[in-house]
Amino acid sequence: MKFSLRRGLALAVVVAGWQLAAPAMGNTCSWDSTPGPLDFQADVGNVYVPRDAPVGSVIGVINKFVQTPHPGPQGITCSNDGSVVLNFNAVPIAPSDRRVHEIIGDPTGGTVFKTNIPGVGARITLEFGFDGMAGNSFVPIGGPPIVPFDAHISRTLVSPFTLSRLRSKVTLVKTAMIAPGPHMLSQQIFDGHFSDIGKGFTYGIRGTVVQALCTVGANPVSVDPVPLGDWDAKDFVYPGFTTPPTSFTISLSSCIADPYDDNQAHAHIRLDGANGSVPEDDGSYGVINLSPVSTAAGMGIQVLRSDGVTPVPLGTDVSFGAIEDGRNKILDFRARFYQIKDSADIRPGKAEGALSFTITYQ
Repeated sequence: MKFSLRRGLALAVVVAGWQLAAPAMGNTCSWDSTPGPLDFQADVGNVYVPRDAPVGSVIGVINKFVQTPHPGPQGITCSNDGSVVLNFNAVPIAPSDRRVHEIIGDPTGGTVFKTNIPGVGARITLEFGFDGMAGNSFVPIGGPPIVPFDAHISRTLVSPFTLSRLRSKVTLVKTAMIAPGPHMLSQQIFDGHFSDIGKGFTYGIRGTVVQALCTVGANPVSVDPVPLGDWDAKDFVYPGFTTPPTSFTISLSSCIADPYDDNQAHAHIRLDGANGSVPEDDGSYGVINLSPVSTAAGMGIQVLRSDGVTPVPLGTDVSFGAIEDGRNKILDFRARFYQIKDSADIRPGKAEGALSFTITYQ
C-alpha cells in the first residue's frame, strides 16, 4: 500500500509539472474575455476652419491628442518569449484623398483619408503601444505609426502588451471647398489586425467641423459716401500733398470662430477700384484716381489704416486681425485726398472715387 501511494504522488507531480509548462503557448495575441473586435471612436469635439483657408490647411490643431476607451469589457493581450514574431497591421477602410500633397505647417507627411464631409480629410497617428517607445509595445516598420502602417514584436516581453483603450493623434485637413454651415463628422478610418486573432479593433472619428466667418450686413460701411471735405485748388501745392483724413468703418457681425483660439481666423479685406476708379501706380500707396464723373483733376483718394498714416494696399488681401466668437468685428479706416499731379495740373470741381471690397477669412 505504501508503494502504490508513492507512485500515485509521483504521477501527480509529473502531471502538474506538464501543466505548468503551458506558457510556451503564450507567444500569441488573444482576447482577455469575449472576442471583439474593440470599437474605438475618437471624438475631436468642435473644430474650426477659416472659411477661405487654402487647401492643405489644418482644421483645428495639428495632431490633436485623443484617448479613446473601449465601452465594452473586451481587451487584447499579447505575450512573447522572443521565439516568435507578433504582427500588427493598421488596414485602411476609408479611401485616401490624393488631392492633398502636403499639410500646411506640418512636414511630417502621411496619408490623408476622405471623410463623410466633402472637403475634409483626416490623418491618424497611433501613440503608446504602437510607437515602439515602451518595452512591451509594437515597433512600427519603416517609419512613424501613421495609418496605414505595419508593426511587430520580436523581442522578449517582460510584461505583456495589453490593449483596452487607444491613444491616437488626429489631424483634420481641408482638401477642397467646404459647404457653409456646421458639419457632423462620422467616419470609420481603419481596422487594427493582430497575429492569431485577426481584426482586433475598428477605429472611427467623430466631431463637428465649423467654418469661421462673419456676416456682412446690407449697409456695412459707416458712412457712404465718405465726405472728404471742400478744399481750395490752391491748397494742392506739390505731388504727395494730402488733406486731413476722414474716418470710416466697415462692420462685420455675427462672427463664428474658435472660442479657444486654437485655430484663429483672421479677417482680410481686399480693396479694388470701382466705377471707373483704378489704382494709381501699383496700388501699394492705397491711392485710386478719380472716377470719370468727376470734374476735378490732378488728385486721387488715399485709403489708410486707423492710424491715419499707413496706406492700405489695393488689389491684395490685407489682414485686420482675428475674429472673435459671438462678437462683431469693426475694420477702421481713414481716407483723404492725395495730390498726384503738379500744381499746374490741379483743376477744381467735383471729386469722386469708388472702391469695392471683398472680405475673406484665412
